[in-house]
Amino acid sequence: MKRTSDYLNEIARQSDLFYELTDKERDALKKCLLSIYIDVKSVCDKYGLTLMLGGGSVLGAVRHKGFIPWDDDFDMMMPRADFDKLKEVFEKELSDKYILSVPRYRGLCTSLYMQILKPKTILKTPFNGTGYDNILVDVYAIEKMPNVLGVRKLKCLFLDLLRIISISISEYKSRKIRSKYFKNDRIASFYYKTRCIIGFIFYPLGREKMYNFFDKMASSSTGMTHCTIPTGRKMSRGECLQREVFLPVSKGIFEGMEVNLPHNPDAYLKNLYGNYMQIPPVEKRERHFYTEIDLGAEFTIEK
Repeated sequence: MKRTSDYLNEIARQSDLFYELTDKERDALKKCLLSIYIDVKSVCDKYGLTLMLGGGSVLGAVRHKGFIPWDDDFDMMMPRADFDKLKEVFEKELSDKYILSVPRYRGLCTSLYMQILKPKTILKTPFNGTGYDNILVDVYAIEKMPNVLGVRKLKCLFLDLLRIISISISEYKSRKIRSKYFKNDRIASFYYKTRCIIGFIFYPLGREKMYNFFDKMASSSTGMTHCTIPTGRKMSRGECLQREVFLPVSKGIFEGMEVNLPHNPDAYLKNLYGNYMQIPPVEKRERHFYTEIDLGAEFTIEK
């Protein structure tokens, strides 16, 4: 199932309205993202919290020993208990340098997962209707799932439906910003209009309340045999794997640093990407498109 970001990438490739970072800008951005990761990892080490790379960052570590050359984001994941503990200590340990956006937290909540934003930076996209445009890293919760297969499948279906509703509310809320980018692609336009209709139906429930309810439901299972990433690219059903695929962590190298990876990165990556060691052709590489970038005073972009 395609995500909104998949359609946006396809549309952006066919348009001259958007800006793709230069190599020097992308290199500077990667240094900024690594600095955020180092700060977060330091706090996690201090409190004994398990933090590992996730998604495309795992792929980068395994296939490239660092960032995917054409990519410019950073993904992490944590077991739910550690994820919640990081929320608890964030204000004490990291609030002087960063902003936290996460469900069921007293501050900002603009996504279903945790995002750690760097103030006084800009990474702006015309697709972003959440109200912030900062450089950030994503942190996903690894959730326990029911041991019984039938119950586990029902739980995955329930979470995936909640996620579709929650994100559709956000799509509807951002329709004035995003809809114009879909109008020239018939399939993408139909997809987006459908999501907006769903969002309109459930809009009275409130986006933030739905984000909080989703997070509460995702964290409610106590099983020990399987885990999933309900906020991951393939949703709950697509990312539900045996617990030993995720934990305990294994070690890898990322940009010269030792990092934590899922216990079985091969099984994890095959589930997400199939033949993950094969370099995709240029037209199928996932890229990000922006309208403005400012790394702040700490990082400079070489001319």
